Amino acid sequence: MAVAAAPADASLLRRFGIGDAHCHPQDDGDDCARRLLALSAPHVAVMGTRLGDWADVEALAQAAPHKVIPCFGVHPWFAHRHALSAAQAAAPAALLDAPSNGRDSAEAHPGLLAALGPGGDMAVAAPEEWVPRLRELLLRHPHALVGEFGLDRAAVVPGTRLQPGWAHQLALTEAHLRLAVELGRPVSMHCVQGYGHLQDMLRRLGPEGCPPKIMLHSYGGSVELVKGFIKMPGGLGERIYFSFSDVINGRKPGQRAKLLERLAAVPAERLLLESDQNSPAGIDSGLVDILDAVAEARGVSVEAAAEAAAATFRDFFQSCLAAMPTEAADASHSSSSSSAGGSASGSSRAEAAGDLAGSGGAGKGGGVAAELARQAAVAGKATQAGTGPAGASSQG
Repeated sequence: MAVAAAPADASLLRRFGIGDAHCHPQDDGDDCARRLLALSAPHVAVMGTRLGDWADVEALAQAAPHKVIPCFGVHPWFAHRHALSAAQAAAPAALLDAPSNGRDSAEAHPGLLAALGPGGDMAVAAPEEWVPRLRELLLRHPHALVGEFGLDRAAVVPGTRLQPGWAHQLALTEAHLRLAVELGRPVSMHCVQGYGHLQDMLRRLGPEGCPPKIMLHSYGGSVELVKGFIKMPGGLGERIYFSFSDVINGRKPGQRAKLLERLAAVPAERLLLESDQNSPAGIDSGLVDILDAVAEARGVSVEAAAEAAAATFRDFFQSCLAAMPTEAADASHSSSSSSAGGSASGSSRAEAAGDLAGSGGAGKGGGVAAELARQAAVAGKATQAGTGPAGASSQG
């Protein structure tokens, strides 16, 4: 019988030391660093999504070094904006997949192709532009994760029926994994409708070809797949963790029951909590909401769930936390955090969370709507501001 959860209380986050395993606060740059420093959550793993927002992630890490765990990677919604060869950068249509029913094509959107082409407003980054930059940031921040990156079979380019090329998504994902292995970094992975493909990739790469720790963020796969990941051979399954957010996993009608099943199926020592919020304003409450769900699913008190969640956070982020300054040592940074937060509002508020989204998604704010509208306008079709493209996923 489930134990009744205590009322939501953000003080639990500080009391037990529960950090946010995955969030995007850089999308709301207004005074962002100061607001992060005021959170009850002691640490936040801030996920980069593209070349254009990595500087904002770094700025937050510099302004709040005891609070922010920086993470750098290419989100699958932006796969078509990051080439792996000069030929791809010169011919962006190669990075887009058209629907099999023939109802759309890249050639039907000349404005989009021009914008993505060399010299365009949203020009595809050639590998020499973004790959060395990614490596440079990871080397400059030894405690940084590789993320967010991964696979999304549901995402579409706003204003079109085109999708980021699937073969390109697979290649980008493997490139991120190999870089993480080389540098010995944990990773945070996005996956929508691609868990079987991800399992196949990890199995093919094997223990030696996979990172030391792998977080499957806002996990949306089946309970059976949880078991499959955990049982991967050669000790690989022991490296895989599952993170959950209320905003992605639990708020839509019919999601709650599935969320509780997944939370009950994942071993406590592999269970991470995240907000997946794009503003500091929703981080503490988002963590408390998913903490309540964990307590309900596992039939324990909120305090017991909090203690277990904090232990798993420390385990997964052990190498990161060991390299970070303490709050006391970081006190000198607080006076400059406000100005750093202001600088973080530059490109992230201009580009928001991206020109491609698996949803208009809860937890993804007004900046997304503006960028979706910009992308849709370039594509030559209208889209309703504040909503995601038709048929897209709700995964963050």
